[in-house]
Amino acid sequence: MKILATFALITTMVATLILAQSRHVSLVKGAPTNYGSYGFDISWVDNSTQKYYLTDRSNNAIDLVDASTDTFLGFIGKGQFTGSKPCPGQPKNLRHCSGPNGVVTDDSGHVWAGDGAGNIIEADATKPGTTILRKIPTGGKFRVDELAYDPTDQMLMVSSDGDMPPFLTFVSVKGGSILGQYKYPAGQDGMEQPVWDRETGWFYQNVPGAKNRIDVFDPHKLPNPIKSFPVECKGGVLDLTLSGLAVGPNGRLMTVCGSVGGLSLDPRTGKTGKPIPQVGDTDEVWYDPASNSYYFAHPSEGATELSTANRGAVGVVNAATEEFVTDIPFEGAGVHSVAVNAKNGHIFVPVYGKGLFVVVPGK
Repeated sequence: MKILATFALITTMVATLILAQSRHVSLVKGAPTNYGSYGFDISWVDNSTQKYYLTDRSNNAIDLVDASTDTFLGFIGKGQFTGSKPCPGQPKNLRHCSGPNGVVTDDSGHVWAGDGAGNIIEADATKPGTTILRKIPTGGKFRVDELAYDPTDQMLMVSSDGDMPPFLTFVSVKGGSILGQYKYPAGQDGMEQPVWDRETGWFYQNVPGAKNRIDVFDPHKLPNPIKSFPVECKGGVLDLTLSGLAVGPNGRLMTVCGSVGGLSLDPRTGKTGKPIPQVGDTDEVWYDPASNSYYFAHPSEGATELSTANRGAVGVVNAATEEFVTDIPFEGAGVHSVAVNAKNGHIFVPVYGKGLFVVVPGK
């Protein structure tokens, strides 16, 4: 056991040195630099095509990037989304009525995004363009936020976190039909990053609030959850006590427990691991199978608003040991979105008012 522990420690130290000393950070060639406050949201890399997607509210589109060459290719669906706009009568609320928000690709070459005004938008993921394939209304009045894709059952689970009560919608990827909806109690305040886990075949939905938990949904037993995993959390940027969620090695879940930090869970029992305090207050979590690492995009420690934090970082965690490796620092506000190309290890991070950065690890 001592030998294994020593090996894990050495591996972590080596990874820290490589990332800290020889990484190269630059702007993606040709990408927008006009991201305003809350001007972008979630990002995604399709590892099969090496394409990066960012929901860009400032430009009313999905940004498309060649993640193999770090080159901006253009906008998808420009002008078809609600863009960055406040909710009626709430001039400072740029979250619940804007779009696009969450984003994911399917295995048919399509990209899906949550939009404002309760719509899901489907578009061609392979090339820039102003047209879309389909707009699917969920019945909500506020934004559709994040999405998870089940390639086995060809289904999406999408969250409408701005409506009261908030609700989930299950959508057929092939036909665009709504397969069911699950409405939360009226007192539930929002939802966060969902995932689908290949090991179990289940969807998992982060539910922050008074009863922090992860709700579990079986695609074959919709629409009600089949179980819930309680998670003890506190604090968090934007008062989100439970936020990011990713599927790691062997289907293990990694979430963010407010200011407590990263926290892993068994996908069947909900049993938690030990907290990782260095990566608290993260919005999006990404798992890279090539490096077997988790990436946590978070603003500076103690920040209460993404738009006012003057710096942020991407925390790197060894997925095998669940030990913190290092922080990759960024100057500027809005650090909350991260995605990694597994083919070359390039890390993509947008920043308000600066643009889309790519981190190239050392050789």
